[in-house]
Amino acid sequence: MSEAKRLQKLERLERLYKQMHELEVWRLEALARQRDALNESHRAMFAALGEGVAAYGPPAAAAMRRILALEREIAETEAEVAAQKRKAFDQGARAKLADRARETADQRYRDQQRRKELAELIERSLSRPKSSSA
Repeated sequence: MSEAKRLQKLERLERLYKQMHELEVWRLEALARQRDALNESHRAMFAALGEGVAAYGPPAAAAMRRILALEREIAETEAEVAAQKRKAFDQGARAKLADRARETADQRYRDQQRRKELAELIERSLSRPKSSSA
């Protein structure tokens, strides 16, 4: 495979990995927003439990069940956030490796082009008839 084709393939691979990394980061941000919303609901339920009619009797029991359900959801979301952080980090590392591979291939391709141009220049200068300076 020629260096130019290899470089094109590496550029496409690099773009793909960057897009995948961006997707993982977007998912992480969505999970973080979900976790924040659950935490806010949790705080609101505790605030409601401490005042008014919801503090006593059946409403208090229902509020406590909701608080416990929110705590389970928060714990699950925290685990998902941690897993998503690892995925985003791994994908970012892959994107960085693809970037480095593309840079290396690009440098190799440029070096190859320069050597080729230099060889052609030498070839042309050697093939010219020498002018006599007599």
